[in-house]
Amino acid sequence: MPTYDYVCTKCESVQEEFHSIFVKQDILCNKCGSKCKRKISSGNGFILKGGDWPSKEMKLKSDMTKKSARMKDVSTDREKSGEAVKTIADLKNKD
Repeated sequence: MPTYDYVCTKCESVQEEFHSIFVKQDILCNKCGSKCKRKISSGNGFILKGGDWPSKEMKLKSDMTKKSARMKDVSTDREKSGEAVKTIADLKNKD
């Protein structure tokens, strides 16, 4: 069941009510007892909580895979052009 926000028409206090979407009852203010109007909100979206759901780790893994592929391409290009250094001895001989 969803949680709805209600605003008092008299004192303008805000309260949360937990009920079915089909409930058509008058909600009264907890502070002054006046009628409340349901507040239209955009909601917070859908959030998966807990350790078993993919989240930022999946994006990080994807980003690292893309970065690794780009580095491999750069390395291959350098090998083809003769700029690549495979060992420290090659580096010393290059100077």
